[in-house]
Amino acid sequence: MKKLLGTFPEFYYIGLGAFTIINDYYANSYNNYVALLITWLVFLQIFYKHKVLGLVYGNMLTLFSVYMLINVFENYRETGSVMHFVSGTVLFGIAFIAAIGMVYKYAVAETKFNENELTITY
Repeated sequence: MKKLLGTFPEFYYIGLGAFTIINDYYANSYNNYVALLITWLVFLQIFYKHKVLGLVYGNMLTLFSVYMLINVFENYRETGSVMHFVSGTVLFGIAFIAAIGMVYKYAVAETKFNENELTITY
């Protein structure tokens, strides 16, 4: 259970990316290759657990979440739609907390140096 909670940020962003990819494809007949790439890189991060890349992905996803929260607030000012405001704030608020958790997880992770293997222990 603890290991599953430790990988919650990665799984949350994989789900968010999969939803974005599917939504763009079916709504606009558009392949969102950027979302596909980011989703794939976060998926690989679950298995390889590279410390530096985990910090880079975490910071990148934090900036994405802040950008989307600001976008939700701007859309609320323009349209006044409470339902979109609440759902967007919850969705990207959880994404922001997950990204901060991801940065924290990889910032405090201990690194073992075996002969030719670089792994992270939790």
